[in-house]
Amino acid sequence: MLAITSMVGCQAPSAPTQAAEPVAPPPAPAPPPVIERQLLFKLLDSADAAIADDRLTFPAGNNALDFYHEILDIQPDQEDALRGLEQLVEIYVKMAQDALDYNRFATARSMLARADLIVPDHPSIEPTQAQIRLLEEAQRTALPLQQHVLNNPTRALKDQLIALGTHPQKTPCRFIIYARNDAQGRWIYQQLAAADVAGRIRAEIRIRTPAKVERLCFPS
Repeated sequence: MLAITSMVGCQAPSAPTQAAEPVAPPPAPAPPPVIERQLLFKLLDSADAAIADDRLTFPAGNNALDFYHEILDIQPDQEDALRGLEQLVEIYVKMAQDALDYNRFATARSMLARADLIVPDHPSIEPTQAQIRLLEEAQRTALPLQQHVLNNPTRALKDQLIALGTHPQKTPCRFIIYARNDAQGRWIYQQLAAADVAGRIRAEIRIRTPAKVERLCFPS
């Protein structure tokens, strides 16, 4: 009889364990580019001179916007150039608001369009656009005022101003008073305020001639 050898408890030899490959650390990020100081100061001085000379975005290659972009092309986070772009936007927004003072709506929109090209969606642009739309849609009534009559006000003039100050109570209105000086503007405002209208009259006095009053009403 053949003997049967038991294999219970016997295991095959295990393969040798290999050491894990070392993982190389990720490469360090490259430092952001920095513009040379001498070139930076030269371009910033050129931009300042261009702004003083009203070369904001024209002519090509010799304007403040191009000088700031030249800096940012080298160093995209350069703070002086970024603040310079903000300054250009503020200048154009101010130009738009000045144009609104003379009801030059097309000019105001053009100035805002330039501002939007410099810094798209700048927070100063939308409120000014809304102001343009509001003033364009306003119902305007103008009362020219003769200076010699203002120097010696008549009852008829006072009645005209009171009548202008009387407007439908449910329609919000405001007034722009153009006068030779502050005292004259305040006198005109007092006549407007004498109208029997509920609520205080809102008015802005602008020292400018010829004298007149504009009533702007904004139907809802």
